[in-house]
Amino acid sequence: MPALAFALAACGAAPTKLPSRLTLYVYDHCPYCNRVEFLMGKLGVPYERVVYGYGQGANPAEAGGTGYDASGGPVALTGKKVLPVLAGDGVPAPAGMRGLPESLEICSYVAACAPPGSRVAPATGRADVDRWRAAFKEPMTLLARPRLPQMPVADWSDARDGAYATWKYTTNFQFDYERARARTAELLPAASAALRDLEALLRGVDADGVPCLNAWGFSMDDVLLLPDLRQLSCVAGVEWPTRVRAYLDGACAKAECKAYDEHAQP
Repeated sequence: MPALAFALAACGAAPTKLPSRLTLYVYDHCPYCNRVEFLMGKLGVPYERVVYGYGQGANPAEAGGTGYDASGGPVALTGKKVLPVLAGDGVPAPAGMRGLPESLEICSYVAACAPPGSRVAPATGRADVDRWRAAFKEPMTLLARPRLPQMPVADWSDARDGAYATWKYTTNFQFDYERARARTAELLPAASAALRDLEALLRGVDADGVPCLNAWGFSMDDVLLLPDLRQLSCVAGVEWPTRVRAYLDGACAKAECKAYDEHAQP
């Protein structure tokens, strides 16, 4: 069964209530995990947040000698080193898994089964937002990726976590950490300019008076975009327009994931 269809089918035509106790397994810095946290925060769905080290579950024999506890962490939940995973009695976990994986599948399930009166509108597929995200991706990634492992979160509590991240991105994505750092003076103005452009795309406010992308309120468009902004908050020297800053801070206040400004790195 396709990913999104699985969670929706689990709720049926008349969505059931969410379990009273939910556990969300995440990496703090992961944008896919953050999607779920922003959604659940907006819907007011309570959950226990469990953060894994980024190298846990990676097999050192297959990861250049980095990683540790190859059968633990996320692997113990689903058989794969993937997060987020949502668990709880009644959560529709696929066969052989201890929770529901895949960020959009989790979002779909939670939105379908959320308490009465709670809703998040579906994504619109706005072409202007898609173009903005595509242009923002390069400066955001080049600035944030070398700095995220310096954030004091559980993702990096073991030295092997950072070593695994470095191996993964240099080996699988040919990411050059030194070159990215060397381009900081060039990339900061580009990222700041992109944030100024984003301000014009924030067409509405949500029920709490916080800026959002669409005139009718908070939607999956926001769920997909906000994690990119949170990643950039680990970079010192970025210029944040007032409404864009309010947009990020408002979403973070509702969720269990704080922005990184307090620990931002130059």
